[in-house]
Amino acid sequence: MEKMTKISGMFTVAFLIAGCSSSGEEENSQTADFTENKTADSQEVEGTTEDNGEDNVDSDGSSDTEEGSSDDGSTEKMDTSEGETNEETNTNEETGSSDEKGGDTEVYGGAQLNPNYFIDTQVISQDKSFYIAYSIDRDRESEEMISPEQRLETSLFNNDPSEQDILNSYADLTLDWPSLYVEFSQQGSELDATSAQSRLFYESLFGISDLHGIEDVTLLNPGGETRVTVAQRTFDDAVVVKEERGATRGYYAVYDKELQETLFIAGGPLEEQIVNDSGEPMTFPETIEKMKSVEGDVFYSSAVADGIEILDSSITNGVAQVQYTMDKNSVTDADRTVFENAVQLAALDFHAWEVEIMNDTLKESRTYPLVGQ
Repeated sequence: MEKMTKISGMFTVAFLIAGCSSSGEEENSQTADFTENKTADSQEVEGTTEDNGEDNVDSDGSSDTEEGSSDDGSTEKMDTSEGETNEETNTNEETGSSDEKGGDTEVYGGAQLNPNYFIDTQVISQDKSFYIAYSIDRDRESEEMISPEQRLETSLFNNDPSEQDILNSYADLTLDWPSLYVEFSQQGSELDATSAQSRLFYESLFGISDLHGIEDVTLLNPGGETRVTVAQRTFDDAVVVKEERGATRGYYAVYDKELQETLFIAGGPLEEQIVNDSGEPMTFPETIEKMKSVEGDVFYSSAVADGIEILDSSITNGVAQVQYTMDKNSVTDADRTVFENAVQLAALDFHAWEVEIMNDTLKESRTYPLVGQ
């Protein structure tokens, strides 16, 4: 009996030892499997990170978001909020819309208009007086860039008010920025004009040249010399455009029923205010402010429609800006076009390189390339 007890005890001990050994091997096997799986997962993540840096950024952003949603992560939550705001702001800039989620900074939908502009003119007759009225056209030749010389030549040749079409018939134009040279192939009777035609001819010539950024014009005879008589005027030297035109300062609207188009006459010929209280030519902001109204019973009107309020205007380093609001219930698209065309012409009188017109009501910004672009 004692022998059987010892044998039974030995079997029990052996069984326990075998069980412990089996459990240890199983645990070691599971640990090894877990370690191998963890290493493989880590290598896979690292490989993905190296292959795609953008996925890594997204992963980090998701991690920040999760941390920001925790009770203890107030700082992380703030960072996440800023990230969402930036993303929404970028979306607004692309779509041209703005909403409250974009943050405190107002976002404008921006557009840059066709840089190819042409200046057209029309003679307006009023009370036995004649005026040159201007318009600016950006719809012509919109598919390709046209050189400033070609645009100036087109504007001058297409808008010559002389009966014999002096420029288009007898002149060659050469542009050496900002100087224009007009060489005539004929001289004498072919270049004659009446007194009225002479005034309109030169007002158109120098007005269009000025609005294209030209500073001086030299008229040449067929031999290439400066001595020439054209439309009752004799020239021996270059003509400074600004001195010829005088201070124009501002443009006012005239509707042409035949053309069904609004044209613009400069303030100088209309005897509108062109100097400030100091007797100096008005600055660009003073000019824009003056364009808001006209006085008396006149045939022209302000280009600033009722319902448009000008908030600010400036010109710095050749870049002009005008900021305004409008009554959406009363101001039409045609009113906006008239206003923005008049602003472009006013900025061109200052030889601005471009003008940005900002509509605070619609949160829209339009940039119009001007002189030299």
